[in-house]
Amino acid sequence: MSGRLRYHLYLFLVCWIWGLAFIAMKVLLDELGFLSLNIARFLLTVLFLAPAVLVAGKKRPSLSPGEWILVIAAGIAAVYGYHLAVTYGETMVPAGTAGLIANVTPVFAALLSRFMLHESLGPWKAAGTVMALGGVAVVTVLGAGEELGMGRVQGILFVLLSAFAWALYTVLLKPLTDAHGAFFVTSYAIFAGTLALLPLGPFARDLPSGIASLSASGWGWLLFLSLGCTLLGYLLYSKGLEGLGASQAAFYIYLVAPIALFWGWALLGERVNAALLLGTAMILAGLMAVGWEERGSRAGCRRG
Repeated sequence: MSGRLRYHLYLFLVCWIWGLAFIAMKVLLDELGFLSLNIARFLLTVLFLAPAVLVAGKKRPSLSPGEWILVIAAGIAAVYGYHLAVTYGETMVPAGTAGLIANVTPVFAALLSRFMLHESLGPWKAAGTVMALGGVAVVTVLGAGEELGMGRVQGILFVLLSAFAWALYTVLLKPLTDAHGAFFVTSYAIFAGTLALLPLGPFARDLPSGIASLSASGWGWLLFLSLGCTLLGYLLYSKGLEGLGASQAAFYIYLVAPIALFWGWALLGERVNAALLLGTAMILAGLMAVGWEERGSRAGCRRG
């Protein structure tokens, strides 16, 4: 197998893993509350991630106080803003729909980068933003194939909040990952977010009983979220990014949304109607327009 083909396979596998994450959360919500699910997931992740960071020893970067503030803010944005919001949203909307809407993150990242990092927001990004958010509106109003209810609207708003929070996490960490590498900075953010999550433990009243009575299938899904999505998914994505570059890696991430819809249909029997497919196409077109301008900007910088 050629080196480049191997990197493509890494990224293709990541898409299927991350698309399946929304199914895992939906299934686990039948056995655990959304708060208990996240506490258990991140404690397991830290349990396996901490030894890898500790073994690195002197290779660990030294961060300034200002950089630590960014790491802590990013970790809280990821855990509170993304994971809590998306799992709570999935209590009200199908897993495939949640996976579709949560992946409008590049739109919010483009907007945040404009105001926080002073990056340009040209015509392709502007048009892509309008197209992607229009697709979200189509999915919200018509995607269920039934009368629009307040619960569905609330669920989609929480999933949109999760997409915004993940974009904020990405923008906050971008300067640090460029300076210190993605593995350690991401690990520090996970640790910070997990610590920030622990004070909510007393409110997760079903956590002890839920973990004690978790089915074998539930344990499998929980381990998949902790080890498959967080650890293995990150490792494979980092390898693919290293081998192919950001522009080609971004193309694969756009596939997560339709793959989440596929998993929802195949494993949970969720309905896929014409309006949902139209909304999906609009969202993907918008994301690709945003990505097109970003690739053009990078190419222009290289030429300059």
